Amino acid sequence: MRASRFMILLYASLVGVPILLYLRIISTFYGMYLVSTVLLALASLGLIVFGVIGFAEVYIHKRHVAEEVAMPLRMQIGRQVQERTGSGTKMIDIVVNRFDNENKAMRNEVYKVEADKNTTVLSALLDIRSKQDPTLAVRYSCRMGICGSCGMVINGKPSLACETNVFDKMADHEITVEPMYGHPLLKDLVTDFDDFFERHMSVDPGLYRHDKREKYGAKEPFKLSREDIDKFLPYSYCIMCGLCLDACPVVNSNPEFIGPQALSQVYRYHADKADQKGVKRLLEVDTLDGVWGCEFAGACSKVCPKGVDPAGAIQLLKGELMKDMAKKEEG
Repeated sequence: MRASRFMILLYASLVGVPILLYLRIISTFYGMYLVSTVLLALASLGLIVFGVIGFAEVYIHKRHVAEEVAMPLRMQIGRQVQERTGSGTKMIDIVVNRFDNENKAMRNEVYKVEADKNTTVLSALLDIRSKQDPTLAVRYSCRMGICGSCGMVINGKPSLACETNVFDKMADHEITVEPMYGHPLLKDLVTDFDDFFERHMSVDPGLYRHDKREKYGAKEPFKLSREDIDKFLPYSYCIMCGLCLDACPVVNSNPEFIGPQALSQVYRYHADKADQKGVKRLLEVDTLDGVWGCEFAGACSKVCPKGVDPAGAIQLLKGELMKDMAKKEEG
């Protein structure tokens, strides 16, 4: 409607003013100076009125169009704010499996927590600690899936609490949280990682160079191609959260098995062209409690929050050992 009114005014100014000026010329030619003066005044007034009204119509039309464009965005932002400020909250039950010192057994304790779509299991547990039960023990640090400190079993699956949304895991408004099975229990949801780190350090997880002076006095960086980097980079993302050990059925049935985390790091450094430890690194895990203890269940890779494939790395280690055996037989 506004656009059509503007066009009418535009055509009126383009057609009406020239007609008035043409009539003024005729009246001047015939000596009607008074009429000529009136026509000139009307033409000038028409230009001013049409110009002002046209400018106003254009300005109002632009504001109207801008409002139509901005309105859906404002409504979307308003809905997001409304969802985050309480209208989308629900009461859920967090069932925590805790050790009862008096009865020397595990027991479930239920806490009711108000959660919205952005609530993680970790934030729900911290809410319980701050508002309901300060005795609940939870280990955490970065809250963004980097440190790996908040590993626990959520609805039967080893997971990082900071990366697990409550609604993604919720069944019948309830989430069950337990300490990890594959690590000794310290308190509530906190487990002991001493054995985990011993396994990790036992495989010498670091680059080995014959010239130790390179570590502090290398004349130039060791150059690697993109292809060289791609061989070991996927296994470098391990954050040592321990979830793979917890999910591994072999670790839980054979405590002597070194585990998927340490073995994946063996392959990570063996595949690195800069490492000079060579086949010696492989032979250190060439045992029944090393690479040959893996039954390739694949559970370790499934629970890794960083997409590391420990099960695949172990199979690659087996392949490297078989190649070494074949070379020795040929020699």
